[in-house]
Amino acid sequence: MSEIEETPSSRTAELVLGTIEGIFGLMGAIFALLLSSIFGDYVNSESLSIGALGLSAFLASIIGIFGAVYIKSNPKVGGIITIIAAIWLLISISLFGALGFILLLIAGIL
Repeated sequence: MSEIEETPSSRTAELVLGTIEGIFGLMGAIFALLLSSIFGDYVNSESLSIGALGLSAFLASIIGIFGAVYIKSNPKVGGIITIIAAIWLLISISLFGALGFILLLIAGIL
């Protein structure tokens, strides 16, 4: 019987999607942080929570980029990291992180 040799894939699509997600996620996080600083004088308790969620989204985007880069060396662990970061981003800034969530989820599944 002949064995089929597996050729390693380059994982370029995951890297590109993860990088684009990181950019969109960071933009959403910065928007949430700016929103909390602008409206901080008007609604104190709500602006604090928006700022905390913006910071959380910022960290999720950084971890998503890290996971996308890590996919090249260990695809399974990198995929799990990107999926967790995608869910974290969606929970943090919901609608502002929707595009980043979709791109990072696709990168994690690939």
